[in-house]
Amino acid sequence: MVSHEDRIQTFLIEINRKQIILPKVICMSWLRAENFGNLEQHLKAKKLKTFLKLSGKVYPDLVKVFYANLKFSNGVLKSSVKGVEMVITRQTWKDVAGLRQRGVQVRKGETSAVDEFNKVQYFNQCVRNQGEQARNFHVGRLRVEERLLAMVVTKIIMPRGSNHATLNEGDLVVMYCIQNGMMMDWTYTIRYYMMKAKRLTDFKLPYVVLISKFIEHFGVWMWKESLRSLLAFSIMFQH
Repeated sequence: MVSHEDRIQTFLIEINRKQIILPKVICMSWLRAENFGNLEQHLKAKKLKTFLKLSGKVYPDLVKVFYANLKFSNGVLKSSVKGVEMVITRQTWKDVAGLRQRGVQVRKGETSAVDEFNKVQYFNQCVRNQGEQARNFHVGRLRVEERLLAMVVTKIIMPRGSNHATLNEGDLVVMYCIQNGMMMDWTYTIRYYMMKAKRLTDFKLPYVVLISKFIEHFGVWMWKESLRSLLAFSIMFQH
């Protein structure tokens, strides 16, 4: 059992010094206007529309408290903020982010659910210059639509603080599933990256808008809390 004092130490030493990842959104109407309707339909078909356009108030201090108290138990995320216990159930994911807890579960290092996936083969299918064999998985070598999809994956679905230009196995398998009509359990992916962000000292804190909406959803008292109205930049202008 972790004591209250231990949780305070975790917050002060490990979590409070971490930076948050600034939120990004994708504008579906822009995709349509720029003739990327196929990508728009892929994203909508995977039930990502609500999640990809999440924006609004951010409570940076409370987000960090959420991460400090975050744990995964009995198949669900749990945390507490200002004495309010938060259990992120199937219904919570659906109500707050429009995400359903069903589909294949994949991430970096765990692609066995997609038997036919081969990262080198898939990447080579997506490059602009067909016949050029992959020496690395650099985004700049992709066709425009796949490059946009890579940005959605690395800046919104599985955001990281740096090195968006090089794709890893996790990025590529998610792109593969989206383009090949495979329904994914997005809650699994997001849970994994939340726990990874808490565990790794050099990992910035992702999903700050989503977590702020969780905090509001559970009725945490906001009086005199630090509030930042972070502009959720469109990834089309954040290359």
